Amino acid sequence: MMRLVKKLCTWKIIPFAWTAITIFLLCLPGSAIPSAGVFSTEGIDKVVHAILFGGIVLLWAFSIYFRRNDKAKWQQIIVTLTLFSIGLGIGLEFLQRYYIPNRSFDGNDIIADSAGAVAAAVYHWFVKVK
Repeated sequence: MMRLVKKLCTWKIIPFAWTAITIFLLCLPGSAIPSAGVFSTEGIDKVVHAILFGGIVLLWAFSIYFRRNDKAKWQQIIVTLTLFSIGLGIGLEFLQRYYIPNRSFDGNDIIADSAGAVAAAVYHWFVKVK
């Protein structure tokens, strides 16, 4: 499994694509988001937010980890990626509030974004490094 992750994440296109898809999905107008089926489940959007922003940290960290020879700044890289992911989540919430039709600002989405980013950071900080 780790061999597959390593192979996929050495291509920078994977984390770039994940980040671009995350931004694209959060910039969709509210009318483009289905409200039936699994999307009607209460709280599912928070799970999606956590997965999207955790994926940003997880995939970028794997990409950097497998491409760098110097692991001395690993913890600094993880913190930077986590802060970037959280900042992106906050920025996208304000973008939704002011510029995206039928979307609104939700502080709980920011908490979900942060939780996903921090969970991925904890994985890389404690599990992957050791």
